[in-house]
Amino acid sequence: APTWRSPGSVEANAYRQVVVTPVAGGRVTAVMAELGQSVSEGQTLVEIYSPELADAERAYLTARADLELASQRRQRTEKLGAIGAVSVRARTPNPAPVLVGLAPTAVATVLGRLYAICGAAQRACAELALSAASAQPLAPERYGRLAAVVAAEAIQEHLWRLWLDWPKTLDVAPQHAAFAQWYGAIQTGMHDWPAKLGAVVATDWLGRPADDLASFAVLSTFDRWVETDAAPAARLFAMLRTEPAASPRAALQLAGSADTPLAATRNHSWIAALEDAGRTLEALLAGRVVALVTLLGALESDPVSLVDLAATSPSPGRGLGSVATARGWLEHDVTLADGWVAAYAIRTPTERHFAADGPFAAHLRGRAATDAAAARRVAALWALAFDPCVAYAIAGAGRA
Repeated sequence: APTWRSPGSVEANAYRQVVVTPVAGGRVTAVMAELGQSVSEGQTLVEIYSPELADAERAYLTARADLELASQRRQRTEKLGAIGAVSVRARTPNPAPVLVGLAPTAVATVLGRLYAICGAAQRACAELALSAASAQPLAPERYGRLAAVVAAEAIQEHLWRLWLDWPKTLDVAPQHAAFAQWYGAIQTGMHDWPAKLGAVVATDWLGRPADDLASFAVLSTFDRWVETDAAPAARLFAMLRTEPAASPRAALQLAGSADTPLAATRNHSWIAALEDAGRTLEALLAGRVVALVTLLGALESDPVSLVDLAATSPSPGRGLGSVATARGWLEHDVTLADGWVAAYAIRTPTERHFAADGPFAAHLRGRAATDAAAARRVAALWALAFDPCVAYAIAGAGRA
């Protein structure tokens, strides 16, 4: 029979081979099997020292310990009946895509369509920023007019909160008829409306002259008024102090900061006394009261002295405008190029108050709340105190 000789090689069946690879890189320190030896599933073949795996194991053990600690803290918080974690998701209008490319004279009209709340303040702030960017300062008379318009709008905002929103939230009878009457009077520019409304606020709502508010810096005097007076304003404070959200607590001071709803009243002795006593929620409500009566008085004399307006230009073609509103500082930042709007940014009090780490969240954490419903109630009161300029909802509030 013929014999054939041919070069070749003998190899293992590739279909029955498995390449074993480690999950992490490292250095082989021991080999447990020899070439050609039969092995079984689960048998150790080599020992590998892997710094990468050791680091991952340490990170895992640290994370597990942190999780156990957080769980223990959560359990303690639940036992104490207090709000733990607070999550805030805020969405506010972004005007830049609409405003860029416009002529400066068209900005106020567009802003009036974008902002229904604080529209006068938005337009005034835009005018200030644009005047600074174009290097055309406003005349003193124009400053006075802008201040009067912003003050009138702020008074409307304060009336809305003090006569409608706070009473509704605290189960006190709202002042619907009075609000409708005076809101309309402000809108139509009724003759001498600041003096007439000021008299109504003092006589019918406060039950005492507005100048007497300074005596509330002695908190025992304020407390006695709340406990004994039947005036609608006193009833608001009486109902507020029954709420767990209003319990005194050492907290972030608001009165000394311009970036809060207390910006216009930060130097008032009553507000400072409440803040020093840790009665911040009462201070925020009292700040509206003081702002209302102060603005009414200023409109009769010199609104520019009270309503803060500012226009600056940090560089050619760029202007910054700022206005103190009922909620805090509003800021516009505009850049002009060849006579057109090249960039525009608006920074509102709502964005700052309701930032993830802002004052709303800070003052809400740790507040007493026995259950989810109580937590939502506490959150609603503090949201009203910081007064967002957009619609808002409270969902999923509870003990954390």
